[in-house]
Amino acid sequence: MKYLGRVYLTLNLLVFASIGLWALFKPESLAASINLSFVTPSALPEFTATYGGLMLAIAVMLLVALAMRPHRRVAYAALSLSYIGFAAGRLYGMLILSGFDQRNILFFAVEVVLVLWGLYCYRESRWLPLQHGH
Repeated sequence: MKYLGRVYLTLNLLVFASIGLWALFKPESLAASINLSFVTPSALPEFTATYGGLMLAIAVMLLVALAMRPHRRVAYAALSLSYIGFAAGRLYGMLILSGFDQRNILFFAVEVVLVLWGLYCYRESRWLPLQHGH
């Protein structure tokens, strides 16, 4: 339990950094993997801004939180809120816009787990002294 928060932050850092780098250097490949295509020239910069720049910025935030313990609680909150947004948007999309498919159900389930994990880390970090490892 002592390292659960650091594991959460590290896994998220790796995922966000990987997506960000993939989006910057192979945007067509990433887009194809999630069934998107670029139909106008302006779509590519928009995609790389969101999936490249934003994801890398989140990864840097997580790197700071891992390096500087006092920032971890804010990182847990930010990630939890982000995953709540992902899950809510995905659920809305499945219920109202497109219907359910296996990939979206799997992503939704992972997002719910990551919300719960992040909220647990947030709650636990409140009670632990700074030298405890959170």
